[in-house]
Amino acid sequence: MIKRIFISLLFACSFISCHKAQQQVQTPCGTQVCTDLFAIITIKFTDKNGNAMTVQNYSVTNQRTHLKIVNTSSAVINMIYGSYIVADDNAKSQLSTDGDDVLVSATNPTTGQTKAVTLKLSGGCNCHVNRISGVDVVAFD
Repeated sequence: MIKRIFISLLFACSFISCHKAQQQVQTPCGTQVCTDLFAIITIKFTDKNGNAMTVQNYSVTNQRTHLKIVNTSSAVINMIYGSYIVADDNAKSQLSTDGDDVLVSATNPTTGQTKAVTLKLSGGCNCHVNRISGVDVVAFD
């Protein structure tokens, strides 16, 4: 009797654990199978000693459209000192499928020095935003 209950529970658990980690999404680009993950691309700023730091006048601009990239996940990343969101999945429609050059700029509040770097990010018809190239840490002098 116990063996039969155990086998029944094992059988039931196997169906419960077969949760789909992917879902089909109908987009203007066609039907895609995308994961439920939410992608966030970040960049970290450091001082000349390599210590994480906060910056002023932080901006992210798509060089193709000349528009600022708007992110909705800023509260999430604020828990990581010195890190800022470049783009997240909510901003993927602001990027092309093949990738756009994105200018990230910020100012060191102590020295007034401004640093700018270019990253190549993709979005568009892709399931998630993706960093194609570019640095993930910017060091001030």
